[in-house]
Amino acid sequence: MTGHTPAPHTPARICPNCDGFATAAIPSGTRHPDGTRVLLHVDCGTCHGTGTLPLRRRLTAAGVVVAA
Repeated sequence: MTGHTPAPHTPARICPNCDGFATAAIPSGTRHPDGTRVLLHVDCGTCHGTGTLPLRRRLTAAGVVVAA
């Protein structure tokens, strides 16, 4: 039996706007009939709720694309 094979990892960097905390739950001040608060779930506008951004690509003088 083979061991667990992790999924391939795509390099990414943490979103600079949300620091990786991509979704925030904001209480609206009102309550549901059972007493719990109504929450608004808001995603980061930069990373769209993922918490990461793809690595930036740059072109070197030799014309090679590298991750920065």
